[in-house]
Amino acid sequence: MSNYIKGEKSKEYIIQCAAELFWKNGYSATGINDILNAAGLSKGSFYFYFESKKHLAASVADYFYKTRMDYISKIASNKKWPEFADKISKNLIERAEKKMSYGCPFATLGAEIAFSEPDIALKYYEPIKQLTAIFKEVLLITGLHEESAEIAAQRAMAIYEGYLLFYRMSKDIGHLHNLSRDLKAISEQI
Repeated sequence: MSNYIKGEKSKEYIIQCAAELFWKNGYSATGINDILNAAGLSKGSFYFYFESKKHLAASVADYFYKTRMDYISKIASNKKWPEFADKISKNLIERAEKKMSYGCPFATLGAEIAFSEPDIALKYYEPIKQLTAIFKEVLLITGLHEESAEIAAQRAMAIYEGYLLFYRMSKDIGHLHNLSRDLKAISEQI
């Protein structure tokens, strides 16, 4: 294996470990040593790839954007709202039952660093806007007109993020069942 491939794998592994720790424990509560211990790499490895924790946080935002948005886009592809809402809710509940969910990584991390690292926080806000656009697209496919789809997508985003925040704070999966119920109810208003 070439040094480049090994190096890229090490860099990606640091990003993956940081993503998991930032999402689970928060940006401020996760130190570089925590990330390196989880990755099994040395401090020199970190500084070879990243200037600072802030630069790593930007890479983590990109990682979450690619992995989460690809997944949600696939769920949304050619779906009408009831099926989409059901699939996205079931996935959230299944992940929570396996103790693999910590809320929305974009909202959680973006809100935490909004005032301390505003430029990086914007990288976490962009996917939220993209997710709202995906919601709108599904609602348009379902039959809503442009203006109604925009309003319903914003309402769906508030429901989605709100219940994920409640779940993160309480660890009560009941909030995710409420999320499912209320997302599905949006299609009943159509």
